[in-house]
This record gives sequence, C-alpha cells and structure tokens, in this order.
Amino acid sequence: MSEYIRLLDRDGNPCLVKVEELIAIKPTADGPEFHTKDNLYYYPTTLEELLVILKEQGFERLDRTNLVNLNHIKAFDKKARKVYFDSPHSKDSKFATVSEANISKVEHLANEEQSAYRAFPKPSMLWNK
Repeated sequence: MSEYIRLLDRDGNPCLVKVEELIAIKPTADGPEFHTKDNLYYYPTTLEELLVILKEQGFERLDRTNLVNLNHIKAFDKKARKVYFDSPHSKDSKFATVSEANISKVEHLANEEQSAYRAFPKPSMLWNK
C-alpha cells in the first residue's frame, strides 16, 4: 500500500505525491523542496498554503490566526465569537476564535438555549382600542 503526502506543485496547486517516488528533500529558506525524478514540490508553510491543501477535508480560515476543521465543531458562541469542539463546552474546552468577517461560516452552529426565549405573538395589523 502506497503512502501519500500532500504537497504543492510549482504553480501552488495541491497534489498527492507518493512517498516512494520522492528521491530527495532539500531544505531552503522558503521551506523544504521535495524532488521526484520528474517534478519539484513544495511543503505548505503559510496558513494560506495549508488551506489550499486542507480545504477539501473541511478546513476553513475562521480568524487570521487559525485554520479550523469545521467537521469537528460542536458549538458556536456568537457573543464570544468562539467555536468549541466539545458539547457541552466548559472553561477548559479547546476553542478557536472567529473573526467578524467569518461568522457566516459558523453561525448556523450557534448553540443557544432555545427554551430561554419565549415566543411573543405578532401584533395585529389592526389594533383594538
């Protein structure tokens, strides 16, 4: 069974490369270069490059400091702008922050107590005096 590694090609496109096809890995100031007999690949070294590699697995950038696997989010606290990976979550739960611009990616996961809100009837178009 072949093992694969996710790398970027010369144009920055994600690709799967068979580990057994690698002939050399050379360090550079921009990160390691992965050489096969016919091609040269790069390891993602920025969040943007990692997102290119991991987007298909469910990762999204929710803040400038993180990439988050949306498949593991269990709750979203809209007020604190945090996603949690436990439900229910506690003060010791792992979380990731969500920027204002990215709330739309997770707001459907908001975990609010629906029973705490009471439905009020809509006012009639005609008020009785």
